[in-house]
Amino acid sequence: MSALPPKQRLGHLLRSLSKHLPGQLDGLLENARFNDGAAALQRLAEPAHVENALARMSPEEASWLADQLTERWSWIAGVQLEPEVAIVVPEEIWVGSEPIRLPLSLAAVGLDEGFEAVWEGAVLPGPPSSKATLHAKPPEGKAPGVARIRAQVRASVKGQRCVLIAQAQVALRRPSVVVSDDRRRLLAQDQTGRPAVGCRLEIGPEVHRTGPGGLVELEVPAQPGVSLKLEGIPAGRIPGGNP
Repeated sequence: MSALPPKQRLGHLLRSLSKHLPGQLDGLLENARFNDGAAALQRLAEPAHVENALARMSPEEASWLADQLTERWSWIAGVQLEPEVAIVVPEEIWVGSEPIRLPLSLAAVGLDEGFEAVWEGAVLPGPPSSKATLHAKPPEGKAPGVARIRAQVRASVKGQRCVLIAQAQVALRRPSVVVSDDRRRLLAQDQTGRPAVGCRLEIGPEVHRTGPGGLVELEVPAQPGVSLKLEGIPAGRIPGGNP
């Protein structure tokens, strides 16, 4: 079984920590000296608090923090993880004028082999399986686009049957490139105006990586009519050439 994605892994670790650590400390948290720590553990048991914290983190930050917490928990007591399942899918994908299909799979912790799931949401129909196919339609207008996915997982833990729910949502971004009048500054963004930072921008045969604010600055003006692609998705042409 594969590892959970970074943010799901951290959320799972925090839920397991808040459930098992108080008992492992054998009443120690009742001492007034540890009031702050007890309050912190109580906050970790609140789903909304954890979700808000995870939303502000990058996957790299979540992975680092999960490693740190796992190590420090092991200093105090044995790490005890609850059964968990998560949908493995990117946080965002770029979509052009046509729908995109993307393979989906499940990552699990603490489940016996042979689990399967009934998939719902933005997926192609199919029989119960541990895998599915995301079917993401292009977002319309300037509104944010989101594909929501849900999997009802039928599994067993140490021989005992159980049902777990995994949910995920993917931000759908349609590419747009704004070109300055001198054709030397190109601003890559999505349909909402959110900058495309650190993305691959193809200007004809040349490949660039967008910088802060989604900006690419050229030493020489781009040729009129040259095609533009953002993350491999067509995003128009440099103005001034033949369509």
